[in-house]
Amino acid sequence: MPAREKMLVHHLNFYYGGKIALSDISISIRENMITALIGPSGCGKSTFLRCLNRMNDTIRGTRIEGRILLDGEDIYSDGTDVVDLRRRVGMVFQRPNPFPQTIFDNVAFGPRVLRLCSRQELPDVVEESLRGAALWDKVKDKLDRDALSLSLGQQQRLCIARAIAVKPEVILMDEPCSALDPVNTLQIEQLMQSLREDYTIVIVTHNMQQAARVSDHTGFFWLGRLVEFDVTESIFTRPGERLTEEYITGRAG
Repeated sequence: MPAREKMLVHHLNFYYGGKIALSDISISIRENMITALIGPSGCGKSTFLRCLNRMNDTIRGTRIEGRILLDGEDIYSDGTDVVDLRRRVGMVFQRPNPFPQTIFDNVAFGPRVLRLCSRQELPDVVEESLRGAALWDKVKDKLDRDALSLSLGQQQRLCIARAIAVKPEVILMDEPCSALDPVNTLQIEQLMQSLREDYTIVIVTHNMQQAARVSDHTGFFWLGRLVEFDVTESIFTRPGERLTEEYITGRAG
């Protein structure tokens, strides 16, 4: 049985002022699957990712045409609660960005602010989230330590724990391994594979081998266009577009 459609992007155009950055993007993001977005720097991957939870709203002069549906509801409709949208569609950024607080307070931040649980329930939420990010065994005896004392790989897993603490449905990851060494990169990839059981994941990556290893579907962006979108194996072994083949084989980009 095919996976349910979690998000649908329909004829999306995105503008910075008068300049179009994304042109006529249509894509279906399936539930409990990993969708990878590849393409050269500056081709619109990260801009597209930020459209999915309206992070671009904070940039003056931007505007959007088309529709983005989450469970069939248009996230750009006038009645959308943007705070709740960003809880449902969380974001993990390129470089680890833990708050200058304790490990415990980093994970507890979202549930506290959004009042998702009682004070008594908070320790259980923190533990569950750290376990979900495969970090609990490393930090369970030092939850009161500064989060910045963790290694870069642990900091990124902490940021993932912070994201899942608010019970999102979709997790957006913008090059989450770009600042990490190969060992920590492998750990994050393994973590993504386990997280897909409970979450829908969309990842931007410059690492085509990573996209091939972890994702179910891959979209190839080029100069603000979605050139091709398909099952990952098809993209990497029998692409339908010549430009896709040239990029994957290193002859373009």
